[in-house]
Amino acid sequence: MRIFLATCGSRGDVQPMLALSLALQASGHDVMLAGPPEKESWAKELGCPYTMLGKDVTAFVDNMKDAVSFKAGIKFISFVRQEIISQFEILPELIKNEDLIIGSSLVFALSSIAEAKSIPYRYIAFTPQLLPSREHPFPVVQFQQLPEWCNKLSWDMAKIGDKFNLTLLVNKGRKKIDLNPIKDVWEHILGKNTIVAADKQIAKIPCDNKNKCVQTGYMHLDLPPKSLPELDNFIAAGSAPIFAGFGSMPKTDQKRIVPLLVEAARMVKKRIIIAKFWEGFSEFSNTGDVFLIQKYPHLKLFSKMSIVIHHGGAGTTATCAICGVPQIIVPHILDQFYHGRKVYLSHLGAKPIWRSKLTIGKLVSALTYCLDNDTIQKTAKAMANSIDSEKNLRLTVKNLTD
Repeated sequence: MRIFLATCGSRGDVQPMLALSLALQASGHDVMLAGPPEKESWAKELGCPYTMLGKDVTAFVDNMKDAVSFKAGIKFISFVRQEIISQFEILPELIKNEDLIIGSSLVFALSSIAEAKSIPYRYIAFTPQLLPSREHPFPVVQFQQLPEWCNKLSWDMAKIGDKFNLTLLVNKGRKKIDLNPIKDVWEHILGKNTIVAADKQIAKIPCDNKNKCVQTGYMHLDLPPKSLPELDNFIAAGSAPIFAGFGSMPKTDQKRIVPLLVEAARMVKKRIIIAKFWEGFSEFSNTGDVFLIQKYPHLKLFSKMSIVIHHGGAGTTATCAICGVPQIIVPHILDQFYHGRKVYLSHLGAKPIWRSKLTIGKLVSALTYCLDNDTIQKTAKAMANSIDSEKNLRLTVKNLTD
């Protein structure tokens, strides 16, 4: 089969689609993955055919001062709108004689392009929260303990609001390619038989879901080993350290939080490894209990950690789970709040701490809770043993191609 895949977003939106593309390729299919231009060289290094779609997402995020302000939200909406307009212009030229089209993340024009070309279409969701339900709120809502009627209301309000935003924008694009307007844009984007590529052990498809869906599990990308003797020596020099990283967050916000992370780790007498996404010197670069790391595969690292502190992206949450390490989620935006709640309810970590409410005291309490809680330690290990990443990919490939 000739299969065209497309994604838009940060590394967490590209990496699982890369894993799927390579798995489809290994099964004998002719694939092409379209995504942010800054990920092209990385994809091709791994042997995945790749074509650029839209603007540099990483540069957009890095130029923001923070991710939790009203101004940042407006910028994000504007960016997504421009991406959709661009997708309607670019995608028809990229898609030729495909047998199947697969979309994910923010590629909201793809379902319409597939319809115009009469090509079968599937959407892959990396979290069950994308499915309308009474069990959880619309993704922009941060509160995760609302009554069911409030959750439903959030979806109903989002549907009304989309008539003047996303639905209106998509219908403008559809008119240009001679397609009739649609009423429910989100239902159209999800398509028929949505694949939920998230682990059931963390979050299941909601019971009241009305769309036909199949849950196959998260699609991990097994990257080649990376030799870093300094890291190996640091890990071996004492008890398992803490890891902290906020991958898709603005660089300035990441750098600002480092002193708090270091002090909290020191207060619980643990060393810490921090993902460094910014350039330049850090006051902690030469301290014996802090190790700054760049672009190191999480699958190769997390199992060696005592706790992982992260933002709650679908990929990082799933990687913590398969590595059997307790996690503390500090959500910034969207489904990160959902994952934070699910991790806590699954006894995989502490209660999430909102980025806007993060303090040293709260972080120290969360670290102590995870370090001293045998239930969390045992549950994390047991869950790791129950997840089969290779099986997840096989199930996804089979569901797409049978």
